[in-house]
Amino acid sequence: MKKWAIIITSLIAVCTITFCVTVYSVARQPLHAELERGEAKAKEEFQIQTIETSYIYNGTQSYTVVIGKTADEESVVSFIPASDEGEAQTRKVQDGISKEEVYSMLQEDDNPTKIMSASIGYESVGPVWEIIYLDEEKTLNYYYVSFDDGEWWRTIRNL
Repeated sequence: MKKWAIIITSLIAVCTITFCVTVYSVARQPLHAELERGEAKAKEEFQIQTIETSYIYNGTQSYTVVIGKTADEESVVSFIPASDEGEAQTRKVQDGISKEEVYSMLQEDDNPTKIMSASIGYESVGPVWEIIYLDEEKTLNYYYVSFDDGEWWRTIRNL
């Protein structure tokens, strides 16, 4: 009897794990499809040869952000809108401000205890750095700075 209980428990565990992995894979398919579409469009429109990273940025609109290098080894960041309504944009990485500059601006404006993430996105003002961080009260905050000129755009506090 003990053997049957172990066999049945093992089968239930295997079925549960298989079900969870399948649901997770199916749920991630639209994300992977959108990333592939964005990467293909960035390669086609902006002649990106090597893709270093790509991710989905969800701001006022959703964009696939593709960071890579062109044939002449120039680093670029491309913004491909999720809908066909928007226009794809690109910027040279060296023409924008660096992550370290944004971190130093944040240190001057606020006192972050932990930086959760830093990413480049596209908003109504153009390309922006989005820094997500925790402050001294452990509340979640968003800090936005223009990628092109380093101007502060907005801060969302205490979430």
